[in-house]
Amino acid sequence: MAGNLLETWAIVVAAGEGRRLGADRPKAFVGFGGRVLLAHSVELLERHPAVDAIVLIVPTGWEEPATLVAEELAAGKVRAAVAGGPSRSESVQAGLREVDAEAGVIVVHDAARPLADAELLTRVLAGLADGADGVVPALPVPDTIKRVRNGTVTETLDRSELRAVQTPQAFLASALRSAYDRPPADLAAATDCAGLVESAGMTVAVVEGSPANVKLTGPADLRLAEALL
Repeated sequence: MAGNLLETWAIVVAAGEGRRLGADRPKAFVGFGGRVLLAHSVELLERHPAVDAIVLIVPTGWEEPATLVAEELAAGKVRAAVAGGPSRSESVQAGLREVDAEAGVIVVHDAARPLADAELLTRVLAGLADGADGVVPALPVPDTIKRVRNGTVTETLDRSELRAVQTPQAFLASALRSAYDRPPADLAAATDCAGLVESAGMTVAVVEGSPANVKLTGPADLRLAEALL
């Protein structure tokens, strides 16, 4: 409900061009499982009872097609479809401008992860109850990870301390807004929202991720995800 300090808004980041997929259209509008990729994230958030409103961030010129996707799904929670920026962080920043000032929690999810499910989102949101400013889902890293410089290994990292982080990520709205309150040049290098929250000195907790929640980057990822449907 509008004005409720506990209202939860979701930002779907879907502004990628899809070049690495070899597509002739933005990634979010590539076909997947009989629908466009974006539809899967919209449906997840529309159906989840904890989510009150949704903002879609898409490439410039694709705002109307995104709105049509929401209409076809009867996704009444979608409040806006707006153009993203040149970087992921600037796209999230564009989404934050659309989120109600009274929102208490903001979820950020990448449309490139169409297999995220309601159980995962519930787990992420529940993590905020323990007092963290943000929560991310993550999986242990199974491979040995080495730091390399100029073609030479400089360090072998302790993988017991490493995690592969996913979306959806959830944050107290005040924490996320504070983390993004900086010039675009300072945002460009961030690869996820949690990194900005961390660098602002706030706490980010980790919950168990989902092995099925793969990120679609190239054609092989698309084939793998379709096999998991």
